[in-house]
Formats: sequence, structure tokens, C-alpha cells
Amino acid sequence: MIFGFEERVVFFRFEDGEDFIHTLVQTLKENNLDSLVVISGIGMLKDFEIGWYNLSKRQYEKEMISVPHELIHISGNVSLKSDFPFPHLHVALAGPSRSAVGGHLFGGTVCNTTELFAVRTGDLKLFRDASGAATPLEFRK
Repeated sequence: MIFGFEERVVFFRFEDGEDFIHTLVQTLKENNLDSLVVISGIGMLKDFEIGWYNLSKRQYEKEMISVPHELIHISGNVSLKSDFPFPHLHVALAGPSRSAVGGHLFGGTVCNTTELFAVRTGDLKLFRDASGAATPLEFRK
């Protein structure tokens, strides 16, 4: 992981083989970053798990994909949940056929590299209640 930030902009570059979510959370924790808006990301993931929230069942329907895919879009936020940084990320990824898949990103392994940019929210602190899987984002000033 290569990581850097200035007053508002945060940059992450993940290395081949890193656990994307685990490495992100560890870096956020080590640098006291818990309120961010993810604005851009490119790279590749493999062995990733994405999901779609089924409202009637009130749970995520998940799919594991092992084939490396290009990360063509990522967005979301990082908030505080149970005293830990919680990344809520949505992705679009394209595989060898260049067909896209997407949804909520639960995890994945970096393939080659992944680059991510985020902005800090300043005095606006983002948080989520830890009571469930799909809890709404809240904020404090």
C-alpha cells in the first residue's frame, strides 16, 4: 500500500495480492480517517464478492467472482461504525468479455494494482449504527 493525503484529498495505491477491504480499513484506522467520500478508483480485482440488497428478504444476495476484472467505477463513503472505519462501496467491474457486473463490494484481492482517491469531509463526521447490515448513513457537525 502506498498512501498519502493533504488537507482534503486522500490517495491510496494498493499492491498486487493485497486484500482490498482489509488493507483499506487498516490504513484508515492507522491514520484516524473515518469520514470520507470515495470519488474515483481504477485498477483490477480478482476473487471479489459483490452483492445486491434484496429489500423483501432484508439481506444481501452475494456473488463471488474469481476471474480478474477491471475496476471501471467505484464510489461510496467511509463512516464510523462500532468505533471502526466502515467503507460502504459500490463498484462496476468488467471481465474478459468486457461485460460489466456491479453492486456492493464486500471484498476482493488486488490484481496488479488499484488506485483510489477520496476526499475528507472535514467537520462533517459520518457514522452508522451498528445494529444491522443495512443501516442509514448519519452525520454530526
